Amino acid sequence: MEKPSKKIESFTGNLIKEAGLQQPSVDFFANVMNAVEIEKIQKPIVYQSLISKQTWIILLVASVIVTGLLFIFPSSSETIVNLPNLNFEKLLFQLPELHFSKITIYGIGFLGLFLVQIPFLKRQLNKSY
Repeated sequence: MEKPSKKIESFTGNLIKEAGLQQPSVDFFANVMNAVEIEKIQKPIVYQSLISKQTWIILLVASVIVTGLLFIFPSSSETIVNLPNLNFEKLLFQLPELHFSKITIYGIGFLGLFLVQIPFLKRQLNKSY
């Protein structure tokens, strides 16, 4: 097995000697630096909310108007469209009663307190570092 590998090594060695090593031009570094300087620096991405302030104001005003109209003109039972006699008792269901031990309730409570503290701790760490 050594004979084929020696042939390959000698063949590649001869090819490298014939081709020679490529040398960069004298001012290669200067050309690269000029090309880097020419590249434009991209402007940073500016945050834009998906819903503009004007749209939020329009939604707020519309919801206040609709709520006000509902208080001024309450719907009466005469305006409700009567649905055909549907048996809604079949649609109702009850969730099973869940009983938790005191240890489970304490664990859920402490987990809730921990999750409430995370934003405050994060803000404190960001201020200090």
